[in-house]
Amino acid sequence: MAQRKGLSILIPVDFSPDTEKWIKNAINIIQQNISKITFMYVLPLGMKELEDFTDEKSIKRAESIAKSKLVALSESFKINQYKIDIILATGDPASLIIDEANSGKYDLIAIGHRGYGYHEQFFIGSVTLKVLSASKIPVLVIRKERK
Repeated sequence: MAQRKGLSILIPVDFSPDTEKWIKNAINIIQQNISKITFMYVLPLGMKELEDFTDEKSIKRAESIAKSKLVALSESFKINQYKIDIILATGDPASLIIDEANSGKYDLIAIGHRGYGYHEQFFIGSVTLKVLSASKIPVLVIRKERK
C-alpha cells in the first residue's frame, strides 16, 4: 500500500455565511501538509422528523441544489496542489459525518464551530459538538468570524 504524502482532510459544510472564509482559515493553518480534501454536505431531509413533510421531487431538487453548491465550492479551491472530492449524503448530519470521519480514510476533520442553528457567538453547533465527542480522529474547529 502506497503511503500518502500529506493529510487527508474531511471538511463538512453547511453553506452558512462565511463558509468559504473559515475553510480558507483551516487550510492556511495546515496547508503544507494537505494531500486531499473532501467536502461533505448532508441534507437533513432523510431525518425521521421530516419524513412526512417531504416528497421524492423535493428531495431530488434539494440534492441537485446541494450538489451544485458542493461542486462550486470545490472548484473555488482547485487552484491548490491537493486533490478535492465531494460527498453528498442524506440523513442525520452528525451521524453521517462521524461515520465518514471514522471510516479510516481521513487524518483530520476541519469543521466550523457553528452553522445556521446558532445565532449567539459563544455557542458551538450541535453537529460540531457531536463530531468532537465521537470522532476517532483529530478535529480542528475553526471559529467563524464575529459580526
